[in-house]
Amino acid sequence: MLLNKSTTLKSKLCERLKQARMQAGFTTAKAFAVKHDLKISTYSLHEAGTRSMALEVIEHYATLLDLNTSWLLTGMGSKNSSLVRQVPIIDWEHVVNYPQGIAFDLVKWTTSDIDLSPFSFALIVDNDAMEPRYPEGTIIIVDNQQKPKIKDYALILLKEKKVPVFKQLIQVDGTLYAKSLNPEYKAIRLSKSAQVLGKIMQAKLILEPV
Repeated sequence: MLLNKSTTLKSKLCERLKQARMQAGFTTAKAFAVKHDLKISTYSLHEAGTRSMALEVIEHYATLLDLNTSWLLTGMGSKNSSLVRQVPIIDWEHVVNYPQGIAFDLVKWTTSDIDLSPFSFALIVDNDAMEPRYPEGTIIIVDNQQKPKIKDYALILLKEKKVPVFKQLIQVDGTLYAKSLNPEYKAIRLSKSAQVLGKIMQAKLILEPV
């Protein structure tokens, strides 16, 4: 018997919600609903998986249980919301001198639930060179303290360029190249003057409200 994929994902989300609720000390769905002024029947149906939940509802439940919304949705990443960190989204022309010259009170932010160095930052992909995996509008999170290895994705500053490029590092016959995923772009042979500015640690394929 084949399982419907969306139904399976939904049931796993509901099971995570139930487990988190019980671990928070609420032995019944009713107790949790009463404590947080939720409609008992609605919450019970949500947890049971018999009523669909909008993203805003899932986020609300995650907040009430101190959960990382991403974990509640997917089961991946940090479970605890306190381990989710804010990462500034900066402009490409600010990468080389980052964090100098950044007005942090004015930038937009995204979130990450992975281990990053203190001065990590995010960028918004502004071209099609890394399609189809990283289409225009994708948020990429960069750790400028991490050294990428061959086949990793990285920010690379080419000779006489002021703005870095987002590419995959590859090696052919001992020579390093910066490769685009879009076949319409040719790989760039890296000279000794090229600088690797950081490793791409995470990507969000859908641009979130920031």
